[in-house]
Amino acid sequence: MTMEIGKVVLKTKSKHTLAAFYSEIIGLKVIADEADKIALGVDNRVLLELIEIKQGKAPKQAKTGLYHTAFLLPSRAELGSFLHHLLESNYPIDGAGDHIYSEALYFRDPDGNGIEVYADRPRNEWQRDELGNLPMATNEVDGDGILMVGAELDWYAAPNDTTIGHIHLQVSHLEDTRQFYQTILGFQVTTEIPSALFFASGDYHHHIGTNIWAGRDLPKMADLETGLAYFSIQVEELDRLEDRLIAYDVAYEKDSDTLITLEDPNGIIIKIATNTKS
Repeated sequence: MTMEIGKVVLKTKSKHTLAAFYSEIIGLKVIADEADKIALGVDNRVLLELIEIKQGKAPKQAKTGLYHTAFLLPSRAELGSFLHHLLESNYPIDGAGDHIYSEALYFRDPDGNGIEVYADRPRNEWQRDELGNLPMATNEVDGDGILMVGAELDWYAAPNDTTIGHIHLQVSHLEDTRQFYQTILGFQVTTEIPSALFFASGDYHHHIGTNIWAGRDLPKMADLETGLAYFSIQVEELDRLEDRLIAYDVAYEKDSDTLITLEDPNGIIIKIATNTKS
């Protein structure tokens, strides 16, 4: 069963402030603007939703939830064009990494939510071990090379083929997280180090990253704290997944024939859907 990340939903004190950032810096378009939320994306596909909680506040300590949302651009040239745009905007960059299978830029939105913008290398260039797993590597990025290939492209907005390539989560327990995402949901572990696990569907490098870099036994976020509200996973059909949830006695709500809502062991809410209306 093929699974992909659908959208990321964030809680914020000011939806318009955050929407302006994702429009001007990331290049997403506003698809819907309602009383308490704004949906943004590309080509009429929602990638990000901002829910306004006027009385919301940032967590005072590390909590489980979002480490970063990773926007996947369709090519290295598009990544170079985006880097030109980012440098011209003078928006602060936290760092960059060459992960062998991808090249990535890292920064934060005005609420402090982590962001990765990246482009994959061709799959025939990915380096795998004898078991098919991918190495954990963060090498220096060839910034000049990326800028050079993107020099002829003008950045007007995120390309229509932009997706959320993966989501990276801050979790409380790695083994409980492994049991949930691998055994119950059916993702494969593609990369593993003592402090992080990376999960994928099919032959991708990862759709979900998880880490305990902020510590173990983190509490989950409170309802009025800003940050990740939930993320969605798109699947082909729900029947087999629902059978596994029942078999492993995992609590869930079936909102309709095409949507299931549940929590992972870290208190992170997930909506699993067979369409883009999650």
